[in-house]
Amino acid sequence: MRERGGLIDGLHYRLGRSVLIGVPLAILVIWTTIPIVWAVLASFKDPLEIYESNTLLPANPSLDAYKTVLSMRGFDQWLFNSVFVTVVATIVPLAISILAAYGFSRYAFRFRHILLLLYLVPRIIPRVSLIVPLNNLMSDLGLVNTYWVLFITYTASAIPLATWILVGFFGSIPKEIEESATIDGANMWNRLRRVILPIAWPGVVTAGVLCIREAWNEFAFVLALINETDMRTLPYQLYMLKDSMGVQDYAVYNAFTILTVLPLLIVYLLLERRVVDSIVSGAVK
Repeated sequence: MRERGGLIDGLHYRLGRSVLIGVPLAILVIWTTIPIVWAVLASFKDPLEIYESNTLLPANPSLDAYKTVLSMRGFDQWLFNSVFVTVVATIVPLAISILAAYGFSRYAFRFRHILLLLYLVPRIIPRVSLIVPLNNLMSDLGLVNTYWVLFITYTASAIPLATWILVGFFGSIPKEIEESATIDGANMWNRLRRVILPIAWPGVVTAGVLCIREAWNEFAFVLALINETDMRTLPYQLYMLKDSMGVQDYAVYNAFTILTVLPLLIVYLLLERRVVDSIVSGAVK
């Protein structure tokens, strides 16, 4: 009887734990998924159907909204701008952050912790408060409406976050592994490239994904520092779409939104396993 009672108590405990964990997760998934599903389905509807129909599913699915977006004058340029800026604003911050994180995690110099804390200052200050001084500075340098202004601002914004992520991963790698490589004749560059990076690769991928997300979705800086149509990125043009079209065509709006989010979603799906491994290994370490 005691064994049976213990078994029932164990089942009740597991059931209660599943409910406590599963119900909030289900609510969160539904809360975040419904707007996305609505946007996808609305992009296949006729403009009038969105207003007149009470059903979620489109009566006559159509790709007209996507054709309208893809045929927009300048869409290929906006897509190129987003891809080009994102690639540069991911590679450069990662390269700098890897070197900075290696120095912070492996060398005990004075004021190391204070300097690492100061790295977070650009992340702590609200971006809105940086717009006016940045605009004045970049105007004086003649960089407004150029790729350089986006490279500089995006890189400066991504480096602190990437550095902090990589410092934790590099610091968790035993120094004895590097010492063994040093005995075998490896210099600092070879130790970093052949020993540290392969072990901390999930962390590098995670930092890269965050850099990609920030650069692709960034809006405040491009809104303040870019005013030429040919220099716009996809998020900026999505914001300007209503004014440029002059009509409230929600099918086109949603199609443009889906096409803007889709590349980032594909990147995450391709690297999702690495990101999860990074989170799990970071928690264990």
